[in-house]
Amino acid sequence: MAENRASISLLGPLGLNTIPSARMDSTGTIRAGVSTADPYAHMYLSVQPANFLNITLRQTAEVSGLNDDAKRLYPGIDLKFRFLEEGKYNPEVSVGIMSALGHKRMAGEYLALTKRYNNFEFTGGLGWGRYGSSGTFDNPLNLLGNHFDSHRTLDGEMPNGPEDWFTGDQVGLFGGIEYFTPLKGLSLKADWGADRYIAEKTSFDFDAPDPWSLGVHYTPAAWVDMGVGVLGGDKVMATLSFQSPLSKWPGRRNQNVEPSPMRRERSDLTSPSKMAYDAARHGSMILYDIRRSLNAVWTKLDIDPGDSLPQQLGRAARNMSNHAGTDIEELLITPESVGLNGPTIRLMRRDMEQALIRHQGSPQEIWRNTILNAPIPPEFDGQVVDVDHFGFGARERALPRLRFILDTQTSLSEEDEGILYRTSFIVDGLHQLSRHWVVGGGLRLNGPDNLDKIATLRPAAFFPVRSDVAKFADKTVSVDRLYNAYLRSFGDGEWHLMAAGGYMEEMYAGFGGEALYRPFGKTYAVGAELWQTFRRNPDSNFALALSGDHVLSGHLKAWYEIPQTDLTVDIRAGRYLGEDWGGTLSLTKSMQNGVKFEVFATATDNADFDLFGGTTHLYSGLKMTLPLGNVPVLPNGSQIRLGAAPLGHDIGQSLDSPLPLYEMTDPLSYRAITQHWNEVTE
Repeated sequence: MAENRASISLLGPLGLNTIPSARMDSTGTIRAGVSTADPYAHMYLSVQPANFLNITLRQTAEVSGLNDDAKRLYPGIDLKFRFLEEGKYNPEVSVGIMSALGHKRMAGEYLALTKRYNNFEFTGGLGWGRYGSSGTFDNPLNLLGNHFDSHRTLDGEMPNGPEDWFTGDQVGLFGGIEYFTPLKGLSLKADWGADRYIAEKTSFDFDAPDPWSLGVHYTPAAWVDMGVGVLGGDKVMATLSFQSPLSKWPGRRNQNVEPSPMRRERSDLTSPSKMAYDAARHGSMILYDIRRSLNAVWTKLDIDPGDSLPQQLGRAARNMSNHAGTDIEELLITPESVGLNGPTIRLMRRDMEQALIRHQGSPQEIWRNTILNAPIPPEFDGQVVDVDHFGFGARERALPRLRFILDTQTSLSEEDEGILYRTSFIVDGLHQLSRHWVVGGGLRLNGPDNLDKIATLRPAAFFPVRSDVAKFADKTVSVDRLYNAYLRSFGDGEWHLMAAGGYMEEMYAGFGGEALYRPFGKTYAVGAELWQTFRRNPDSNFALALSGDHVLSGHLKAWYEIPQTDLTVDIRAGRYLGEDWGGTLSLTKSMQNGVKFEVFATATDNADFDLFGGTTHLYSGLKMTLPLGNVPVLPNGSQIRLGAAPLGHDIGQSLDSPLPLYEMTDPLSYRAITQHWNEVTE
């Protein structure tokens, strides 16, 4: 039975019946839910990328009944920030913004305080906009300037934005209590809200309920919440949500190759060819360019980006040690991935022996004497050891790296069509022709979608960027990618270069490249990309023909890894595929089990038309990748991709590069090594 914990409120954020609380989901949780109460039905998808931040994509429909079509749709992006966690004496404090970007009808802000006492949880707070339309007293933020005292429009076709946040001449008070009964998972809720349904009364003479509510909530299992309640004695509400902590996603690899056992006695001779042979035969690893000196062996290791680097380092060290002779003490390994290399890492042979043979060591003790970004001793120069066909030549003759991708794109942010979706199945491959040259390609099999009404509901663009997505989705099979690329690293693996040309993604062909500076051990990176793109014709066979439309796009980029977290902030600015100029801000969470999700927002100088006569300069959403390594029949690297962003929009669109350098170098980074270091002995 599930433990008692916070659940969703009517509009989506965690809370009581109609009011939000200060509570947050655990970091890494994804939640999907629906709720209803006259005159709306709400659907939302939320992610908790960090302890202090929740982001929700919501679609609200004005409906007369659950079986009726929506009269109007009110999409929005909701944000919630935790400023103070609950302590022994202090309450938890959070600030939320409903429709931070979205329609004004559901827009509102709140400051919520929540405190637990035994089996009771108390919540109170201040509301602005929709959450404060009761107008209990003057806006306290008026003291900070006249901006906050400006008149607040609670409805209209212009989108809500930062200029509307926390404004209005008055605010409302709300509060409530939740009692967690002795039956685990069952709780009772009562609250008093500050929403007086001003917009609804003005628009269609809505009979608003009294501000009080009573409800019951039940959590039969950790992954599902449900609740029902009564609003003001004459209206009924219901909520249902499904959630899961992504940290429990079942792993990234589909096979568990046993590592080579480490020999108890050191061999008499140093044999690089046997190192490479055993690594390839017993560990499916490629060691090449092996060199030796009086007390050290240095090799290059072709890594699998789907597995952790420390585990591969540890397994390579076993094979090196088994054939390193009696006097070798230092094992130096330079990891490489698709032509790019990371820093050279020095492991002490005796530390590995203590941990793996005598069981008197640990990953932490190995770490103590490990040197990251170790210098290469000059005595290695010119001493390349011939390892026959067990070295780099094995990679040249290897089969392409294949992966299967289930791609699902949805949108909760459409005012004309509501929820849009499309699904595709992609077979993607990458083959290394030489150390730095690769060829890649893929086929896309399109599945179900509901994009057919986009062309009839929206004006056709003269030069579409992605607004003709329905035509691409209608093709049963198309070439997803087909390209050739050159990749190389410089300066001890700090500078990286990629140049590519061909069919780069589903809708565009072209040529161009990217440069990245990512100093090892630092929390920042900078880069730039430039692409000459040509529009693919969706009406041609396999979408291989080009339409003649072409555009030069490019961006300056910067990344920052937030210390002590698995969060990365990505900022880019430049020219997009629609010839619009602007910038993108994104936050990415990369979890140890391979799950990754990203939330992003793009603002440009061009605007998209919407059905109700408004325009928007913003394009935002979230992306999520779930590895399918737990499915034995699928190759390593297979994954599920989920996207939730507006479909068929032309502003803020970038080329979907098949070889993004920051992602490709991530397995070689200092953060990836330290986060997975405990796997060095696995």
